[in-house]
Order: sequence, then structure tokens, then C-alpha cells
Amino acid sequence: MQFEYTPIRTRAVFAENAALKLKDEVEKLGCNRVMIACSAGMAKRINHIIESLGAMCAAIYDGAKPHCPEQVAMEALDLYNKKNADCIVAIGGGSTIGIGKAIALRTDAKFIVIATTPCGSESTPIYGMLIGNHKKTGRDPKVIARSTIYDPVLTTGLNAHLTGTIGMNSLAHCVEALYAKDQNPISDLYAIEGISALTKGIKGSIINPADISARSQVLYGGMLSGYCVNLAGIAIHHKICHVLGGHHGIPHGESNSVILPYAVAYNETTAPSAMEKIMAAMGTKSASGGIYDFARDINVPRSLKELGMREDHLDVAAKETVETTPFNPKPVDFESVRALLQQAYEGNRPIAF
Repeated sequence: MQFEYTPIRTRAVFAENAALKLKDEVEKLGCNRVMIACSAGMAKRINHIIESLGAMCAAIYDGAKPHCPEQVAMEALDLYNKKNADCIVAIGGGSTIGIGKAIALRTDAKFIVIATTPCGSESTPIYGMLIGNHKKTGRDPKVIARSTIYDPVLTTGLNAHLTGTIGMNSLAHCVEALYAKDQNPISDLYAIEGISALTKGIKGSIINPADISARSQVLYGGMLSGYCVNLAGIAIHHKICHVLGGHHGIPHGESNSVILPYAVAYNETTAPSAMEKIMAAMGTKSASGGIYDFARDINVPRSLKELGMREDHLDVAAKETVETTPFNPKPVDFESVRALLQQAYEGNRPIAF
């Protein structure tokens, strides 16, 4: 056995009502002027968190938008600097965390996340920003949150659609980690545990949105999915989703929901060991088929056509995917990726390549 492993340098606080411990986390980092980043909708739900900070709260930026557009991130950065803040706290999901990452990358800010979705972005070195119609991404350990608070109570406001689609994004990170470039035995442990927690928790959360036990499983799986990205990386699935989001305006959770079974089918014959682990974690007889069935059980979008993708745009998406995918276990070429996208456009049961 031979592998390389770098421990994840982030602190996690996981408990019901843990969001009220934010002040303690800020003080542990030696900070005293906090800027909160969130969406307009989230701002209405976090008065108790803001009040717990007292005079420490120097500013609130509530303009988070999907895919973290450049203008939004730069507005938040400008406010952070004007208020002489020393800590950026992102309260929300991936788009809001993207604002925190943009600020952490460009300043000496201490970065804290209160995760309200299971996206896992808080513990990854990957940052992204929508510039024009392209989602630009990069990697830097500086954007990993110094501390993340996981409070399942804050996730009970997620409706069934968001629970399913964001959960599929987390599931995709766990799945891809089993065959990504830097896959190792430690990342496998996180991935298998994450797949099991997510598939159980997502269903339970949709059946009963107030089920804190199920919500905890989803949030836990999301946390592990971030660790998977950090340790193992990504492959063709997430590159396709970045293309669909940046160039074609498809929300990230929805693209993940549609693409995952087809991306797995694409790699099915090339990564048999990973497929065995997926099947064992999900209790299915097919990796791609099991994911396809799970996606339909939780009623997430089924096809790119359903998401408004135009069939005559598939060539452009395939070309950009090939140009931006640095690693995948099965070689990436235009014809194969175009065939993958055609399957995803139609939404039929995936066929292994």
C-alpha cells in the first residue's frame, strides 16, 4: 500500500443550536470585528445569531447570489475593507460560502462558516466565481474555513427540492472521491460513510422536514463530502456541472442531480473497485443505476431538457468540458462526453460506456 495524505486543517462544531456558539469561535481566532455574509432570505432567519455577537458584528452583507457572481463578491469585499473587519462569517450554502472564500483569498480575514446546507464547500480548497458566463475556479488552502459550525436546526427550512438537489451535490463529491486523482484509503472512509449518511438522511428529511436526526445525517454527510474533495479531488462530473452552471445558467444542485448517474456510468467499466464501494454503501446492484433510482425516489430533476438546456448547446458544453477536465479515470474526449450529455439531456436510464 502506498499513498499520500494531508490532514484537513479545519475545526468542526456539530450540534443542535450550535450556531449560538459563534461568538466563542470568533474569540478563539482572536477576532473582534465580524462581517456576516448571507442571502437576503437568510438575513431574516438569523437575528438570534446576530444578537449573540453583540458589538462584535461590524457589518452584514446580504447580497449572496447563485454561483457567486464577481460583482457580488467584490461588493462584499469592499464592505469588509470599509468596516475594518477581521473575520468573515458566511452563513448559508455554497454561494454564500463563495463570498467568504473570495474575501479570505484576498485579505488576512479569519474565515468561519455556519453551514445551513450540506454542500461541503466550507472545508475544500476550491473556490469559484461567475465571471461573465463562465464559472472560474481555483485551489488555495487559504479559502478553507478555519472553523465551521454545523447546526441541523438551521437546515429544517430547506424544502424538499433544495434538500434533494443540494444533497445530490454532496453525494456526487463522495462518489467522485472514490475514483478521483488523489483517492486514498482515508478519503475512501469519508466517501463511503458520506454516501451512506446522505442516502439515508435525504430521504428521511424529505419525508419529515422537522426530523432533526435525518437532518443531522444529511449535514454530517455534507461535511464528509467536503473532506472528500479536499483529500481526493474531483473528476468529470463536477467539471460538467461547472460548465452547465457558468455557460448555461443551470443551478449547481440541479445539474448535479441530473448528471451524476451518467458520469458514474461513464466511468463504470474503468473504475470497478469504486463502483463496488458505491453499491455496498447504497445497497444496490448497480452504481449508476442505483444513483439513478435514488434520484427519482427523492424527486429531483431528471434531465437537462427538463432544466431548460437546449439540445443544440450540448456540443458547446462537451467541448468546454473536455478543455477543462484535467483528470478522469476514463479518458475524456469530445464524442464520449457528447454521448454522456445526450443521455443526460434525455433523462433515460444510464447506459455504461
